[in-house]
Amino acid sequence: MAQFSHPHVEDYIEIIAGYREPSGKQNYSIFSVGESPLSLARYDMKIVPSLAEQIMAGKGFTDKQAALAVSLIIKYERQLNKLSIDIGPVKTPHYRIPLRSIDRESRVWVEGDTINLKFPYDTKLIDLVRTASKDSKGSIRFNRERRVQELALTEWNVNWVYTFARVNNFTIDPSVETVMQSLLAVEQIPYAIELAYDDGVLSISNAADSLIEYVNSNVGFDDLLKLIDHAPILGYTVSSTIRDTVVEQCGTRFWSLCANRELKVDPQTSHDLVKDLAAYAEQTNRFPIYVYEADLTDRLLNEFAKHFPDKIFKLGNQKTIPDDPTIKVIYTNKIPRTALTGRIPLLVSSAGMLHGGDRQIWIQTAEKIVYFAKDVYTKNSKGPEVCKLD
Repeated sequence: MAQFSHPHVEDYIEIIAGYREPSGKQNYSIFSVGESPLSLARYDMKIVPSLAEQIMAGKGFTDKQAALAVSLIIKYERQLNKLSIDIGPVKTPHYRIPLRSIDRESRVWVEGDTINLKFPYDTKLIDLVRTASKDSKGSIRFNRERRVQELALTEWNVNWVYTFARVNNFTIDPSVETVMQSLLAVEQIPYAIELAYDDGVLSISNAADSLIEYVNSNVGFDDLLKLIDHAPILGYTVSSTIRDTVVEQCGTRFWSLCANRELKVDPQTSHDLVKDLAAYAEQTNRFPIYVYEADLTDRLLNEFAKHFPDKIFKLGNQKTIPDDPTIKVIYTNKIPRTALTGRIPLLVSSAGMLHGGDRQIWIQTAEKIVYFAKDVYTKNSKGPEVCKLD
């Protein structure tokens, strides 16, 4: 029986796919394609036609595809022999279409103000980069022409890409190592935007000119308690010396109210909280206090009435809040559908779950919030993220 042999690996793949007869004669047309004359394994039934279609498109194999094609031919040697096909030429493979060179380099390097990240196509790695791009403090974009991920040279991106490269065994260029080591060195240098006494004078170290200007215009450097109270709002810290002095003289609760923007307290276990809130507001001038009591118990209303009996404005169904400097408390059971103007110096809420547009406006406008609730869940805050007052 005559033996058919063929000069190229592609010829055998086309025969196995059914695109050619054992003799090498074409077995397809624009209307139909022949079926494989072999009994293919289930996991080869997609691979073989895919390779054959690539051949017909005139696209050469990569080195890995070339090795796969040879292994497939050898795998089906027995079935091919039954069709009088000799696979001897495959043992020293030749290819009809030149093989394609694939760059499988995985490395990261810095050019100018851009971090370059390059790796072969990998869906897992691509998903990790896409996730990072959503959180990145600086852009992460894929350059299609260069086939490279381009990251802005920011501290966040350097830290992320360095860890990413190490975990995935990328080649890390010395340029990246240099930047990373510079960041680590800077992190060892104490740097804080911090309120402290400097030669007996209150000052905020490392503060931008705009911050100093705002403090001078709106707070002043002659009122220590107001300076401490504005620290979490304006983004500076307070030295441990000042903290310890305030805690000793004013108590832990007062310090907590000053040092945090959001606090929660268990209404069943707190004692004298409204009294302490009133004292805190007096000392820091956080008036008017907005009180939202959604449970209709009037508990908070009655407590605040003990301290500001003639200075409580009940919002009710009224659309506007009067411009009256004598008002100390603005009380409501329902947040109205009216946009607030100005700021809420201090918001006290009996509800820990505040959803909806009107409630969110109050939360976003409030400089300080105290929740009378065990659990707090708002659009921006989850329960564990909100500090306990006591």
